Amino acid sequence: MEKRYSQRIVALLVMVMIILLGGCNSSATNQPAENPPAEKAVAAGTYTAKAAGYHGDLEVTTEVDQEGKVTKITIGENTETEDVGGIAMEKIPQRIIEAQSLDVDVIAGATLTSKGIINGVAAALKEAGADPVHYGYVAPEEESEAIMSPLNKSALPVKKETTGSITIKDVKGREVTLDLPISSYAISTMDVIDYIIPLKGEEAFAMLVASGQDGGGGIQKYAQLYKPLVGDYTQHLGQISDHNAPFDLEMVLSMNPDVLIVNSAMAAHKYAMEIEDQLTAAGISIVLIDVPGKTLDKSVQETMKLLGKIFQEEEKAAGVAAFIDKQYELLAAKNLAQRQNKPKVYYEKSGYSEVYGSTGTSVSGWGLPIAIAGGDNIADAVLLDKASAGGSSNTLDPEYVIKADPDYIILSGVNDGWLDSLKQKKEPPQYDIINRTGWSNLQAVKNNNVYEFAHSTSRSIYAFYPCLKMAKLFYPEEFKDLNPEAVLDEFFDQFMLVGSDISTWFTGLEDSTSLKK
Repeated sequence: MEKRYSQRIVALLVMVMIILLGGCNSSATNQPAENPPAEKAVAAGTYTAKAAGYHGDLEVTTEVDQEGKVTKITIGENTETEDVGGIAMEKIPQRIIEAQSLDVDVIAGATLTSKGIINGVAAALKEAGADPVHYGYVAPEEESEAIMSPLNKSALPVKKETTGSITIKDVKGREVTLDLPISSYAISTMDVIDYIIPLKGEEAFAMLVASGQDGGGGIQKYAQLYKPLVGDYTQHLGQISDHNAPFDLEMVLSMNPDVLIVNSAMAAHKYAMEIEDQLTAAGISIVLIDVPGKTLDKSVQETMKLLGKIFQEEEKAAGVAAFIDKQYELLAAKNLAQRQNKPKVYYEKSGYSEVYGSTGTSVSGWGLPIAIAGGDNIADAVLLDKASAGGSSNTLDPEYVIKADPDYIILSGVNDGWLDSLKQKKEPPQYDIINRTGWSNLQAVKNNNVYEFAHSTSRSIYAFYPCLKMAKLFYPEEFKDLNPEAVLDEFFDQFMLVGSDISTWFTGLEDSTSLKK
């Protein structure tokens, strides 16, 4: 919002200067002072442009009036996903028209589709004779250049002399031999560095030479957060994959890390194995980790101990593992899994009133913290015995959800979350999902027990937090002395380089303005 206001002020000052200069030069040009040269008028009309989305180009048609007001935006031919991508194609045009601005919030989980629409409208405005900058627009190349530096191979970390080796067994049981010490490393997505920061501190960034991209633009988000703190590590950071896409073998070989660390919880596992032979021949090892894995209360600690061996920081790794063990032991002591009258819980990712997002059972993803916190996941009754129970693309019949009448609804991937504190403006969280037919009668909605967690948290080093938070929500009396936020703060203070305010970890329906009157 501040950015938009400042641009309008600049535009106003420019207009004032034009008027003043016109008055000063009137005698020389024989023009009356009251008739300064006019700005180029906006050509009202309909303009169509193409811009890159998530799955190829989006065709965006924009109608503009003579005053430069955007009156209509329609999306034409595209190959975007129908569920979340479709939400972006509905919501982003609405937001642009309502705000008369291109500085609008993107749809969580559909960042690339959202930005494609914004870029398409910007191109239309430019063709109409309007300056998109006056609408709060920042060109993608300008945005990237402001955060990421050009790749400079001379800035790569110097290879250290080998003093020994270690053979470890990764999460898939693969025996991997590594020369020590590790001089440089690559990771499948930037959030993996959160497991390395407690071991190496600022050096974690100095040693990092490559990362894959995630759906939320993690490479840029981490750079924006950490460059002022640790220096410009982006000049030796190569992007080795797009979101959920194969690795760029040429880039990996070019950056020449000692090891590529891959979180096998996502498609990166499969893509890493496709290039294993070539990397092995080049002396680059692959190590697979798995978070959240099948046992969330143990996977992070196992990952830390494995990385402690690789980076020769076993004592530090043990300290992190002990802290996290303590949190899960607190929950285990209450025997929540054996409770007879557990609260019924429904989980959904990226849900909106018109679109049903995916759910999960108690053996995968966000179903894991729900189970650890003592919730009765309503998806288990219909999905747990199916072959797809461990997948992330299951959905529940809308009528089944209404009939089950959950006590709590847990969401992710809808509003702000992971590293959203970097944004210049904040909006109240939107829980449009509760406007579905029949949902106003659900116990969870009636009692305001609808909550959202930052989506990436379940596979992060901070996964203990949603487990603690849900337990306190489900059993408030038993956990009345528990302060999950204080525990999270303590973890950041002990092991991380920044504070816990980097993200919106949790919001509730009471914070929203979504319910229709």
